[in-house]
Amino acid sequence: MEIRERIAMVIGIFAVILYALGYLQRKRRSIIILNVSSKILYITQYILLGAFAGAALDIAGAISSIIAERKNSIPFIKKHTKLFVIIIDAIIVVIGVVLTILGDKYGLLSLVGVLLHTSAFWIDDEKKIRRVSFIGSPFWLAYNFLSTAYSSCIGDILSMVSIGIAMVRYGDFKKNKAQN
Repeated sequence: MEIRERIAMVIGIFAVILYALGYLQRKRRSIIILNVSSKILYITQYILLGAFAGAALDIAGAISSIIAERKNSIPFIKKHTKLFVIIIDAIIVVIGVVLTILGDKYGLLSLVGVLLHTSAFWIDDEKKIRRVSFIGSPFWLAYNFLSTAYSSCIGDILSMVSIGIAMVRYGDFKKNKAQN
């Protein structure tokens, strides 16, 4: 294993820790802040491994997550939330498709994963954030495995476990009395 791959693995481990801790948070803002912090480390790891679709999509995802986190405090974004979601998702799709065409043969997996993860952060309900994010994780797991980002594979598994624990901990599976 080259030094570059070892460094990528260590960075990936730290990214995993931040990512997994994020979903254990109760508040939406804390979930997003830890997620964005982990994305910065994931981006670095993907660049070191030459997994450029993952890096580019994580950059787009981090930007989307930051904007989503600020949506209620910036009146223009709050007023045009649907437009922002559509534009950002369209940009993400273009990036993913172009990089897949240019040679990242697993790019579509990361594309679906990032669309689900970033879309989750535009949702105000923490339970729904966890559910949508959980659905996106297997796509990242497959991408990371095929891109040899093995520490991130461990992270994807841990994040699914973390999200599952949080779902149980915060009663995400319990029916709302208003729904009965």
